[in-house]
Amino acid sequence: MSFVCKLFKELLDLSPGAAESGKSTLVKQMKIIHSHGFSDEELASFKPAVLDNLLSSMKFVLQGMGILRINLAIPRNTTHAQTVLSCGRCFDEDETLLPFVGHALRCLWADPAVRLAASRGYEYELNDSAHYFFVNINRITAPGYRPTQTDLLRVRLRTAGVIETQFKINNLIFRMYDVGGQRTERRKWIGCFEEVRAVLYVAALSGYDMTLLEELTLDSGRAGGGLFNLSRSFLFSFIFVFFTKNRFQILFLNKIDLFQEKILHSERHLRLYFSEYRGADCDVDAGARFVANQFLSLNRNVAKLVYHHFTTATDTSNVQVVFQVVMDTIIKENLEAVSLL
Repeated sequence: MSFVCKLFKELLDLSPGAAESGKSTLVKQMKIIHSHGFSDEELASFKPAVLDNLLSSMKFVLQGMGILRINLAIPRNTTHAQTVLSCGRCFDEDETLLPFVGHALRCLWADPAVRLAASRGYEYELNDSAHYFFVNINRITAPGYRPTQTDLLRVRLRTAGVIETQFKINNLIFRMYDVGGQRTERRKWIGCFEEVRAVLYVAALSGYDMTLLEELTLDSGRAGGGLFNLSRSFLFSFIFVFFTKNRFQILFLNKIDLFQEKILHSERHLRLYFSEYRGADCDVDAGARFVANQFLSLNRNVAKLVYHHFTTATDTSNVQVVFQVVMDTIIKENLEAVSLL
């Protein structure tokens, strides 16, 4: 973030990160915490997106069952699976889920085989929010459904271009810019922030075993650690070079909750993706420190500071505490930059 020339009344923040890192969720949290949240009208506008996320997630699980070679436990659910997979236009004119589609979704989620496949979603890269929508499937598919702020935090929409969110803390106006993480989006924003003096970069800690979809055609033979390696080697290191004026950067290693779950309850151990890792397989703290150090090692400039924090973007209380620390750091560093301290 950087001060602009109005007696330090405004600060600018740029929030880049690879796709699926959780940066847009953090921006939503700032609106909830510091800008009175979302209006009823804004919440209602997300209804189609929530329903689409639920449908897409169920379709993805059904396809994942083929990969995992899991059959439906309840034979009559075959018809419901066909309904969901073939569903094109699933809403009526009032953007309400068609009743027979909602019924099919509920029946499928009641199938033990579907739940088993969903619990193994990390094996076929099921999105992080799928389980949340499945758990709330009765509420979401009910007549008269209206999205909540928590639903909004979980819904996934691709960020296109630059989205600005403004909020006020201690008489200072902050402008946070959420920018698209996909490679095709980067050209739209990278030249717009030459005066930014600090950057908040968001990376998914839990993505150490994943590959960015945009890179599959470029390097389909990559053995592992794709999302993590690509985000640190390209975008994060690029930011170090591009934003030369800023004295410091802030790194959010997001999805620590999912990282912990994966480290403790899956067989996707860090050592399988990073031969240099020497910690125990189920040591969450050691694993998190290792990932953090992989990012921090990209800083070749000893005069430039990188403050890193472990976050869970969907947890409002966690984000509130961490962001207060970040705000204090930003203000202090910018004041020092102009010799006011």
